[in-house]
Amino acid sequence: MMLSRNTGLEAAIWAKPRLSGIVIALILGLLSFPLLFKPVQADEMWTGRRIMDEVFKRHVLFPYVFEEQTIIMIDRAGNRDARKVRRFSRVERDGTVKFLLVFDNPAEVRGVALLAIRQPTGQVESGIYLPAFGKELKSSAGRSRGGRFLGTDFSIEDMTAEVLSDFRYIRVADQKIDQTEHFVVEAFPQDAEIERTTGYGLRRHFIRKDNFFIVRTDYYDPRGRFLKRQTQHDLKRVSGDMWRASMTLMDNHKEQHKTLIKIDRRVFSHDYVPPQMFTTAWLLENKHIQGTEKRLFQDTSQSTAEDKETTK
Repeated sequence: MMLSRNTGLEAAIWAKPRLSGIVIALILGLLSFPLLFKPVQADEMWTGRRIMDEVFKRHVLFPYVFEEQTIIMIDRAGNRDARKVRRFSRVERDGTVKFLLVFDNPAEVRGVALLAIRQPTGQVESGIYLPAFGKELKSSAGRSRGGRFLGTDFSIEDMTAEVLSDFRYIRVADQKIDQTEHFVVEAFPQDAEIERTTGYGLRRHFIRKDNFFIVRTDYYDPRGRFLKRQTQHDLKRVSGDMWRASMTLMDNHKEQHKTLIKIDRRVFSHDYVPPQMFTTAWLLENKHIQGTEKRLFQDTSQSTAEDKETTK
């Protein structure tokens, strides 16, 4: 920094009074020449990947989160269709990320669940449980995770945590939106297979500089055509540097359709996300269906001690 550099030189000059006046004048002249000594801006050190690492460290990988959500779908005529869901997420000590989304109503989607597990290697395993089609978890392996999930404008890919190693992150020109400075980072799939499974050729993230929260993401298909835009609203600080949005809107430009997710309740506690619930057996026994919560929390007693040790 310029301040520390000047202070150090001045101390050296006063400590060595025998330096000739010519040498002193040359040093001071160089320090005052702006083209040779340009101060380094703090955010110039933030590369695209470093920005995304900071985003995840602050906001994404909290160990235990439970949410009750209302999903509202709006078609081009303004008609609305609402659904109630519960979202569970858990991060293990080895870096494994587990995610479960359960639909509670209306009746036609009651018990439908999405289970996704991201291994420390970055490999993602996901499956959909559809009670009406028997006790079987439909694996999404080998198929695109970029399609619309149960009529919403979110895909399975959108609903699970981004795998940073799957993408190249390029920082482009910053932007000011509503008087707030934003980093802009473009995410490109590392290879053709990742592009195929995600369904996106590019995602452009807009990240607030003051808290490193992604407030907007623009999605493009592999041919570079704009698909949809996700925006985060009603941000709240929940703990330290961690922020959460109370509403998320996905505006599907291609389909002329919108999906709004509203957070009705959010709990940060290991008691609400016991490890056994992130298993195929848990789903196939219908333990995830609303009304089994008492049994669920009773079953957490054996894992509570281990979970508390994790949070230390």
